Amino acid sequence: MQKAMSSWVAFAMVASALVAGPVFAAAPATSLIEGMLTSSGGGAAADGTYDATFSLWESESGGTAAWSEGPVKVIVKGGQFSHVIGATTPLDMKTLGALKAQWLGVKIAADPMLPRSRVHATLFALHAGSADALSCTGCLTASQVKDGSLSAAKLGFNYAGSDTKGGPASDLKCTGCVSVSEMKFDADLDLGGNSLKAKNGTFSGGIAAASVTASSYLGDGSKLTGIKTPSGECTKNGEVVKGINADGTLKCIAALDPSALPADGLNEISNNMLTNQFVYTEAAPIKKILIPDNQGTEAVSNITFPNIGTAQTLEINVKVENTDLSTVSLTLLPPDDKKTGWVLCDPCGKKDEKKYDKTFTPKALPQTQKGTGKALQDFIGANLQGLWTLKANDSSFCIFQAPGNAAYCNVITKKDGWITDWSVKMQYVSNQKIAVNGNQETSGSLDVTKDITAGGSVQVGTSTVCTAAKEGSLRWDKSMGMQVCDVNLDNKGVKTWEWFAAKAAPAVWSGGCSTHKGTNPGWMNYCLDRTEFNTAQGYLTISNPASGIVTIQKGGWYRITAWTIQHGCNTKHSQFFHNNVQRSYGYNWNHTTGWHDSHVDFMWPMKKGDTFYIRYYASGCDGYPYHAWNANGNHSRHQYEYMGPLKK
Repeated sequence: MQKAMSSWVAFAMVASALVAGPVFAAAPATSLIEGMLTSSGGGAAADGTYDATFSLWESESGGTAAWSEGPVKVIVKGGQFSHVIGATTPLDMKTLGALKAQWLGVKIAADPMLPRSRVHATLFALHAGSADALSCTGCLTASQVKDGSLSAAKLGFNYAGSDTKGGPASDLKCTGCVSVSEMKFDADLDLGGNSLKAKNGTFSGGIAAASVTASSYLGDGSKLTGIKTPSGECTKNGEVVKGINADGTLKCIAALDPSALPADGLNEISNNMLTNQFVYTEAAPIKKILIPDNQGTEAVSNITFPNIGTAQTLEINVKVENTDLSTVSLTLLPPDDKKTGWVLCDPCGKKDEKKYDKTFTPKALPQTQKGTGKALQDFIGANLQGLWTLKANDSSFCIFQAPGNAAYCNVITKKDGWITDWSVKMQYVSNQKIAVNGNQETSGSLDVTKDITAGGSVQVGTSTVCTAAKEGSLRWDKSMGMQVCDVNLDNKGVKTWEWFAAKAAPAVWSGGCSTHKGTNPGWMNYCLDRTEFNTAQGYLTISNPASGIVTIQKGGWYRITAWTIQHGCNTKHSQFFHNNVQRSYGYNWNHTTGWHDSHVDFMWPMKKGDTFYIRYYASGCDGYPYHAWNANGNHSRHQYEYMGPLKK
């Protein structure tokens, strides 16, 4: 349908525009447009709603629209329509006011724009024209006056008490009407015998007064006069200042000279309530090391001594058993000598003597000390840290039939006796810890390197350091709870210090990766592929769930608890293997193919690196499926708990 605008008239006049007075202070942002819409045949366009776009231009043709809105919906009835322009897109008076002329363009739907029509003034616009003469009273505010546009000559009234327009003030009759920033003194201020009262005062020069009264004086006092200062010194060795005598001399008393206090003198100055002297013993991790029987090789045992301090006393105890100590020699290699060492004894006893137990000290020295390192007595005041090695050599064959020899002589393995045990013991002074030989009491809080805080309760710290010096200390771990620093001994005798749980840490598994059928399924390792509950992280690892083999990461006592419930077989066996050696065997026989079970529950010592597993056997199943375990633990379960460290 084609439409064309034959004629239209725009009136920027609404009811509010007829009202005079203050209403004109705010110009409206809209204007009413009325017009006639005709069809291409010349008659009135059909009644209905049309899409129309309105725009304002500066010229009758060409150029760019200064404002537009639409398309908007206009209602046509009898060819006539009206629309309030600015209702959708407000009219910008500043933009329109800059136009030299205003032409209105109208576009219906997709048709070309109709010829533009000139916009005429409304009553509101006529009123705005009177602003050139500013015919109003009180309508000009301060914001409408530009700074500097008014001068004294242009004011028609006196101000500030002046005699002339814009002249200087002839009198100043006010209180508090002049700020401090307006005043500057160019001569001395004479108060005429009155006092100066102020909160603070800052002077760049001096102060002259008959007297000065103050509640306090701040300064170094270096220039004060008339004050008698203390003099003299405490001349005797160990004296300290206690006070000042009336004549200004120092009052001195005898005191302990700190430089004369020995490293272990803490107990002397604390009435034996404190001490930093400790005794530490490191024993061989592996006992009863067999001695080769005249094989040209030696039995070797090692002790790794930690870095905990310097020795005040030193003892080395050695215990050896053999069929004939007259053919046995012992050599000890200290940490700084790995070639020659000390000969403790050669021979170590009389003919057929069987037990050797001796302690070496700086007063009971080894037989010879011809090594390249320190002698035993030289370790006093030194650090014993490092690897200590004991070697035992047997130079003759044992006679099994001789009296008392059967317990030591093994002709098959070619061993004769053993290094029963040995240890290195020292008393030392520590610069890392102290011991309290009484109860501790504090009215506030006790903070020790931010690890221990006491004030009605004890808060355990979260230290990550666990060394030999920290052995026995506690910490709190967010995931594992209370932990203690202790020795982790592996199955090769190597020690490390690690954090252990201070209470039992269970780990529960349910297997489910194997199901067997048949009359005699045979032996099967319990499969560990269903970890249900585990708080033993870091204690146990399972590298291959199908194998069921558990590897110990932290040595200690473990409780092994396992059970299976079986249906369809009349015979059932169970075995527990530790380091591939069978340690337990269980058997259950049922006359029928009904339900029966098998249980394992015992404590077992484990070292780091040890392995264990449990396996089961079934027979006489009569074709029933053998399900010694299942996915949800309903028929079987394994539980392992760390119960505590191994006693060394």
